Amino acid sequence: MKKLGLYIHIPFCIQKCRYCDFYSVPTNAGVPDEYLEALYKHMDEYGLQTQEYCVDTVFLGGGTPSLLTEKQMASLFKKIYRDFNVAKKAEITVEANPGTIDKNKLRAYLKAGINRLSLGVQSFCGGDLGVCGRIHGVNENIEAFRIARDAGFSNISMDIMFGLPDQTMADIVSTLNTVFKLSPEHISFYGLKIEEGTPFHDMRDSLSLPNEDSESEMYFVSRELMQQNGYFQYEISNFAKKNKFCRHNVKYWNGDEYLGVGPAAHSYFSGKRFSFKRDLGLYIDSFSENGAQEGIIDEMIDIPPSARVAEYVMLRMRLSDGIDCEKFHKLFGRDFDSLYYEKIRPYISSGHILRTEKGYAFSPDGMYVSNYILSRIIDFDMTIPGA
Repeated sequence: MKKLGLYIHIPFCIQKCRYCDFYSVPTNAGVPDEYLEALYKHMDEYGLQTQEYCVDTVFLGGGTPSLLTEKQMASLFKKIYRDFNVAKKAEITVEANPGTIDKNKLRAYLKAGINRLSLGVQSFCGGDLGVCGRIHGVNENIEAFRIARDAGFSNISMDIMFGLPDQTMADIVSTLNTVFKLSPEHISFYGLKIEEGTPFHDMRDSLSLPNEDSESEMYFVSRELMQQNGYFQYEISNFAKKNKFCRHNVKYWNGDEYLGVGPAAHSYFSGKRFSFKRDLGLYIDSFSENGAQEGIIDEMIDIPPSARVAEYVMLRMRLSDGIDCEKFHKLFGRDFDSLYYEKIRPYISSGHILRTEKGYAFSPDGMYVSNYILSRIIDFDMTIPGA
């Protein structure tokens, strides 16, 4: 059977973080059942379309999926298993805010079928957490990890941010040293981006942000520390112990198929990319008795063959192993060098792109400035003869 990833968006948060531009709705009342009913109806439709697929990764993202009660999570996964062909060894991840979990909830999540936990700790320095508007403190971060282990989770990821206002190199090293002591299986290491529509964007003129040199030092020193402590960089922002890559996210970077459920969720399926509007009320209404699902579509794009080539290069170059020229030829019937060598040659000369045994990949320096390089070597409108 063909493989498929399933993403489920839970767009509710107790409090919006100051850096976050993901779609979410503030709430003190948990996740409403009417939203889950809309999700179930949406999944019913997807289930009918995917009988020839095997779902081998499921990812609950947010928002704050850990606002789901034990009963709600059990109900959600009964529905997932009823509608989809879920692989026996599927990777099933839920994002969790340390301020919203306890041991009983996590045990119930495990019983429901979740086998991977992604903890949004962001930092182990109180000042960092305060300036970001997180609802938890350092002690809650540590306790969340410990109760997750006690509950039975053997595959835990931690989100860590760098480049935050007033953050220093010493803060980053202190945070990472705490991470290494706890020893999660995976670390997602993100640099702060000031996005429009966020409180940080409104405050941008008053924020004391690290300068370019300081932010660069944070990235490269942290990268070295993680590698020294057994975390292999397999993607620009992701590090993992052996065999603990996030299989769901690797689907995105390999250009594999996945379906997203919920407002603002994105999908790549049957040669199309599509997403749903960032509107909770519209989403729920669309799956009411007289609702019309067409109204929730935000965009629907047929990906032409030439754009699939460009997308593949852009996504694969995010991974540490980069482009395998033989695999590229099998996928597209084209020679990678004839299409891209002249474009990447300056970056090979500068040391930002390396020749590998099978093709090409970014060096550590190249990883850090990858967006700049990719914007100069990839043309989504290029014409590929015969494509």
